[in-house]
Amino acid sequence: MNWKYNHPLKNGFTFLVCLFILVGASVLLIWDKSTTFLLLNQQHSFIGDVALKYLTHVGDGLFMIGLGIVLLGLGKRKLGVLMLLTFLLSGLFVQIIKHSNPSPRPGLYFSKSEHIHCVDGNLLKGSNSFPSGHTTTAFALFALLAFATRNVYWQIACFLGALLIGYSRIYLGQHFLADVLTGAVVGTATAYLLNWLLRNKEWDS
Repeated sequence: MNWKYNHPLKNGFTFLVCLFILVGASVLLIWDKSTTFLLLNQQHSFIGDVALKYLTHVGDGLFMIGLGIVLLGLGKRKLGVLMLLTFLLSGLFVQIIKHSNPSPRPGLYFSKSEHIHCVDGNLLKGSNSFPSGHTTTAFALFALLAFATRNVYWQIACFLGALLIGYSRIYLGQHFLADVLTGAVVGTATAYLLNWLLRNKEWDS
C-alpha cells in the first residue's frame, strides 16, 4: 500500500466504521443494553437463521489464519503477513480485555434466556461477552482488505461484510451491541496500527 495515495484514514471503510461507532454509541446512550439487544435479536427470519448461522464463522480465527496462508501461497506476501499478524495482535487485545473485565453473555445476563432468539439452541452462557472476538476478527480482516484497494465500492462492501458478521453475533444471541462496537474498534485499530508500523517495509510482492 502506498500511503501517499491510499491512506487508511481516507478509506471509505474507516469512515463507515467511525459512523457506525458514533451511531451505535448514541443508541446506547438512549437505550440500555437489554433494550438494544432484544430489539436487534428479535428481528429474525428463516433466511436469517440459515445465512447468519454460517456467515458468522467468517469471524472465526481459523478463517482469518487460513485466508492469510492462502494469500501467502498466492504471492500476496504483504497482505498475507498482515493478515496473520493482525489476527494475533487483535486476539491478544481481546483476551486481555475479556479477562480484565468479565461480562456476562446474554444467555447468562437474562434470567429467562429462553426468550432470546438463537439458532439450534446454541446459546453461550459464559462471562466473556465483552468484547466480541468474532466481530474483532471480522473487522480486522475486512479492514485489511479495504486498506489494500482504492476502489471505494470494494471498501464499502468490506464494511458491510464486517457489519454483517458483527450483527450476526447479536442475532444469534451471543453478544450485546457494546461488545460488537468495541470489537469493531479493536479490529479496525489493530489493522491500522500494523499497516502503519510496516508501511515503509519492503516486500517481495
